[in-house]
Amino acid sequence: MTPSAPAQKILIVDDDASIREVLSTQLTRLRYDTVTAADGEQALELFKSERPDLVLMDLMMPQMDGLEACSKMRALEKKGERVPILFLTARDTSQDKMSSALSGGDDFISKPISLQELRDHVEAAFARVKNRK
Repeated sequence: MTPSAPAQKILIVDDDASIREVLSTQLTRLRYDTVTAADGEQALELFKSERPDLVLMDLMMPQMDGLEACSKMRALEKKGERVPILFLTARDTSQDKMSSALSGGDDFISKPISLQELRDHVEAAFARVKNRK
């Protein structure tokens, strides 16, 4: 029997505890490990210590918003290393989408999101990483 590969780890960043809990539950059902952060500062610390395989981040948060946290995460990455960062937000303007891309975001997902949509976006992000290697 071959040992299974370790589950991919997803960092969930949202200032709403109920959203963090729902996303964590859904992603755990999809067989991902999750770690959660309530704001951008906490997300940066977990990004450094937990080394997630993907980040799912809210755009609007107090203290440090998702755009600033994303830019700082990108600055921490080593050359040739890029963790997919997906923005999940209730805001859906073209300005928000452009800002998220300029900060280093890989995808922009509008809330509310179904389990199937979440799975599709996460799997697509992991497939893009695999194809880069």
